[in-house]
Amino acid sequence: MASRCTVSMFTFQWPSALLLICLLIPISWLQHRARRERIIILRSMGAERKTHRPIQDGLRLIAWALIALAVARPGYAPYQEANSQTGRDVVFALDVSQSMLARDVSPNRLEVAKQGIRDALDHFSNERVALIVYAGTASILCPLTYDYDFVRYMLEQANPRTVDFGGTTLQSAIEKAVDQIFDPERDGVQDLVILSDGGDHGSRMERVETLLAESNTGLLIVGLGDPSNGSPILLPQEDGSLETLEIDQETVLTKLEDALLRNLSATYPNAEYIAAETKPFHLGQVYNEYATDKSTLASKANSGKLIYQEAALLFLIPGLICLLLAERWGLRRLGSSAIVLSLFFCGFPQSSVRAETALKALETDFEKATEFIQSEAYDEALEILNTTFGQNTSDLLSAEQMAASQLNRGLCLIGLSEQQAEQSPIAALELAQKARLAFLQSKAYKQDFERAGLRIELSSTWIQELKGLIEEEGNQASDDSRQQSSEDGENESFEDYEDMYEEDYSEMSESMPDSSYNEGDLAAGSSMQPLPAPNYTIEDILLEEKGNLQFRQQKRANANAAKVEKDY
Repeated sequence: MASRCTVSMFTFQWPSALLLICLLIPISWLQHRARRERIIILRSMGAERKTHRPIQDGLRLIAWALIALAVARPGYAPYQEANSQTGRDVVFALDVSQSMLARDVSPNRLEVAKQGIRDALDHFSNERVALIVYAGTASILCPLTYDYDFVRYMLEQANPRTVDFGGTTLQSAIEKAVDQIFDPERDGVQDLVILSDGGDHGSRMERVETLLAESNTGLLIVGLGDPSNGSPILLPQEDGSLETLEIDQETVLTKLEDALLRNLSATYPNAEYIAAETKPFHLGQVYNEYATDKSTLASKANSGKLIYQEAALLFLIPGLICLLLAERWGLRRLGSSAIVLSLFFCGFPQSSVRAETALKALETDFEKATEFIQSEAYDEALEILNTTFGQNTSDLLSAEQMAASQLNRGLCLIGLSEQQAEQSPIAALELAQKARLAFLQSKAYKQDFERAGLRIELSSTWIQELKGLIEEEGNQASDDSRQQSSEDGENESFEDYEDMYEEDYSEMSESMPDSSYNEGDLAAGSSMQPLPAPNYTIEDILLEEKGNLQFRQQKRANANAAKVEKDY
């Protein structure tokens, strides 16, 4: 006969503490003996005065029992909490091309896709989630995280202006997910969910399938839009009005072009295509059905930790009251109970006193950081903000205070970025991107924070300026390289150079001799002079390499954009 385990609605979380109740027996015996000895002493002295000892002793015994029950941590109203966060990784790739603004579904395809992601987030409990937007190029709005609220916030920022180029290039989104988001160590528990109205401009589908297969990525595709009748694209204007997209004075009509999506799901074995078209759908339920038979690193849904609401105060407060009454019973003045009363009222506020002290320390540190920012000592201010507000202080601070701290972190990072712009645009770009993330977090803590919203726009503009500066330096370096290659009679295309660089870089780095040499006369001695110490660090090398990678990606995006005949 199988046993059935039920969850009690009330329990003691430290049941061993209930053994303290057993002490009531010896305590009661000692009290009885003390009362008897007291009576004998009073009679020997000729006094027959009645005392309140039995009532006082009874109250003390009740107080002891109640306090023992409180120490046993009584709990009620249990709820399940996952004891680990190791479920599947889900990356949403959202098509933000202008064709997604068509209104063959209400209010438009893009908003329907966003709502689908929101439904999935409401349905998720143990998945890490990331968000990519793509059109002619792709951009990561949110890396893998368990913070669904932050994903929702970044989802609100997704629109056709989020990417650099129009059109639709699915390959760019998949490359972003595989190269920069997915973890090779979590092979087999990673899924890519694509929401698009189809169509593609220049993606190499064999490359797409290779990337997906190498990373063992699950693929779920949702097609949106009317496949039969074309719909106009309504572009929002600054005054809030809508303008129909026209080319050569003809209205552009768009419909669901899912032939490529269907073909990809048919040729890639770990893919599934859902033709939502103009019908309502719940992406959370769709994904759960898709991932039903897939492996997961998470434990069972009901194997998490059981959390009870604490009920110790329901026993502790009556116990202390009984103790106070026992001390005061029969006395006209408070007497010794004043001490117990003071302990009662001073014991509980200790946590609030500690919290108030911590808040004062945080306010002092915040004032110091503000002074450093005003004097443009951004390094010192950032160190204070990172060490002080980077700890677990969110429970002590209000949303407004957390928003202010993140805003000041962003100001420090922007200041450092401006200081390094001339010397190292790549390092300045890295700092500017961190600053924009800090401003976004500030806006997430306080939605109506206008200063944070303004700083987000300014930091985005500064990031674009830095990218332009990096691209300009890259173009100059590229011109020098082309001039040198023309002198040598080599006419390699940029894509050939990129492939060669990616495939042969490791071999070249091992086989090429070091070209460094000492300043001065090498012939001065017969033995080789020692090489000079390098004046660069690993961080400098990584930043430089990252800048080169960004430059190559930007060049490829420009090349793809040049091939796109229609950017919607």
